[in-house]
Amino acid sequence: MGAPAAVTLFGGIVFYALIVHLPYVITGLGVADAALIGLAAAIASLATAAGAISFRFLVKLGTKNLLALAFGLAAVGLSLVSVAGNVPLAIAGAVIASAGTGVLLPTLLTWAVNGLEYQQRGRGTGIWTGTLFIGQFLTPIVLGAAAAGLGSLGFALGALGIACAVALLAVLVRGPRLVPVSH
Repeated sequence: MGAPAAVTLFGGIVFYALIVHLPYVITGLGVADAALIGLAAAIASLATAAGAISFRFLVKLGTKNLLALAFGLAAVGLSLVSVAGNVPLAIAGAVIASAGTGVLLPTLLTWAVNGLEYQQRGRGTGIWTGTLFIGQFLTPIVLGAAAAGLGSLGFALGALGIACAVALLAVLVRGPRLVPVSH
């Protein structure tokens, strides 16, 4: 449970980054219309749902490939959001990142509990959920501190995108140690 929990802590920060900060990005692009800001967030949320639904069809790729896919999409999407000079590019980046995080969560949960005996899966799910929510709690703190240190929210999101790219490389080089994902 140690490795999946640690990756889930980071994954929680990645998952909640745009849920929490996309409205600020859109506002920073000069949009004051609450309906447009809400629409951008809704589109990103639909991409998260689509990513999660796609897990059912992608599961045969295995945990290593799914983690690589999820972190790769998050890296690209967050990087696009970080450099977006207009709303459509910011939304496109949010959709890409959100599709990745939609794949990320079921992959992490499956990784966390797949190697556990049936009697331990409830406890494992609790540890996993707690770790995810600690990541959620840390998201505004981490990105706020990064934005203050780097000079802008865009730079902070770009740094998180780079961290996702590093996670992608770590997955490809080392990969998760577990049995293959089961249905």
